[in-house]
Parts: sequence; structure tokens; C-alpha cells
Amino acid sequence: MKAVQFAEHGESDVLTFVELPTPQPQAGEVLIKVAAAGVNYADVLQRKGTYPVPVTLPFVAGYEVAGVVEALGDGVTNLQPGQRVMAMIPNGGYAEYAIAQAAQAIPLPSELGDAEATALLVQGMTAVGLLRTGNYDSVLVLAASGGVGSVLVQLAKSQGKRVIAAVGSDAKKAQALAFGADAAVSYRNADRADADWVQQVRDATDGQGVSASFDAVGGAVGVGALQTLGAGGTGVIYGAASGQPTMLAGQQLIGQGQSVRGYTLFADVTKFGEYAGELFSLLQAGKLKLPVQTYPVADVRTAQQDMESRRTQGKVALIF
Repeated sequence: MKAVQFAEHGESDVLTFVELPTPQPQAGEVLIKVAAAGVNYADVLQRKGTYPVPVTLPFVAGYEVAGVVEALGDGVTNLQPGQRVMAMIPNGGYAEYAIAQAAQAIPLPSELGDAEATALLVQGMTAVGLLRTGNYDSVLVLAASGGVGSVLVQLAKSQGKRVIAAVGSDAKKAQALAFGADAAVSYRNADRADADWVQQVRDATDGQGVSASFDAVGGAVGVGALQTLGAGGTGVIYGAASGQPTMLAGQQLIGQGQSVRGYTLFADVTKFGEYAGELFSLLQAGKLKLPVQTYPVADVRTAQQDMESRRTQGKVALIF
């Protein structure tokens, strides 16, 4: 089978097409013929060698796939060959075939396309999980035009929350507002002394601050997000796309009884089916749109370059 692999860390030119043996499903597994593979910023960090968990080279990235069940391992009874599914996998999604645990392969409704399905996996289910971390009246969503952010804005609005969207450029504000955000700000000058986006967020909440901030950016932007919290507010950190951690002095939380916590979808593995069901229901009710930017797998280098340069919006998917 054809696969996209890197044998050394570096820029996107280390991504190469190789021929690899087609994997065979073991007990409890299914073999999926991949139609679309999700691209995530973690893929970029793995390629560059800066991902928190080192990968073993050579490596085939990709932990989201949608496609058709090709073969079943022993003991699999919940799926059938020819069935369309989406699945999260440890790695190996940038390939013609991928192995998934049958218990984590979710059947797809006929009206949902393969590329759109990849938006429901890590990004969509992360958005569901983030909103279940607390009971929030108002939220700040960083990277609001990205894969998680665009879904998170819509889910929060469907729950009746006040939503402030923060994006990396003025051009992306319109998309965030189109998805239902009550206000949109740009943090593109967050590293400059004259940056006022934090005050803009507070102004959008009548000076009260938000109940929760969802931070997948880190660095100076993440620090600013914590400054937008109101009394009793919670900062939820689930990524660091900037490559920098969100730094804080714990004592800054004392005055208004605030808190900071982390979140990862992979702590909620047993809830994947439940989360997917919630997303399917919203889709069928017309309350959720899935912006997807697709690239032929032959253009995988361009896809990662565009993501790294913040030129993408919504979910990014490779089409096989």
C-alpha cells in the first residue's frame, strides 16, 4: 500500500511516499480502506520533532480516518465488510489502509461525507468534552476558526451560552461570527505591549469576564486568555499550537476564586460513542456545520505547510 512517511525530523519536505505492506487486522481490530485522513497540528509537531511524546522513526502520521471496512479480525461482530466508518487510531492514517480497534470504529450515516467525518473525530468530540468540564454561562474560544474552535463555537451557542471568539487574524473574524459567536476579536498582536484584545473580551461581557476560556494556543495568547476570566472562572487548557506553554503564577487565581485545568479527549475514550451521537444529532437537526478544507493526499506537504502557517480554516483532511 502507499503511505506518507517521514524517516527524519524537519520541514515538510521530509514527508515522502513509500510502499508498505498492507496491515492485517488482529483480534478485535478492523482494516479500513482509507477515503479521508484528518490532518492535525500534532502531525506537524511530530514531523518537526517537537511533539511532547517522541515518535519512533520512520513514522506514518495520522490518527483520524474515515473509509470502508475492508476486513475483520477475529471476534469482531459489531461491523461488516463494506460498512462506512470513522475511527481514531494511534497513528498510520496517512496511508491507503489503516488498522482500528473495532470498538472505536463508529458507523457513518449515509449523508455524512468522509472528509466531514474526520471533523467529528478529535475536533468534534473534543468540543463536546470541553463543554462538559463545567457549567459555563459565557466562554472564550481561542483559535475559533480552527477544527475544534469552529465546532466549539456552534455547540456553545446551541447550549445558550454567550460566546466570544478569538482568532489569529482579522480576516477570520467573519467566519467565527457566521458560526454564531456573539463577538469576535483578533489576538494577532498578543506579543505586543499595545495589544488590547483582552480588554475587548471583557468589554464584550460588560466588564464581567468569561466563565471559561478554552486554550489550544498557549504562550502569550494563553496568558491573555486567563486574564479574561471573571469571578469563579475556569481556564481550560487543551493544547499549545504556538509551541509555548501557558505560564501563570498560581497566586493570580486567588482574588476571584478562579481555577485552571487541563483536558484531553483521550481521557474520555469510553464516551466516544456518546459524544459522536450528540454530534450526529446536531447535524441531523441542522444545528452544526462542518467546515472542511481538503487536499489530495499528493499535496500532503502543502496541507501541513498551510496548517503550520495558519492559512487553514476549519478541519483539514487528505483525500485518497
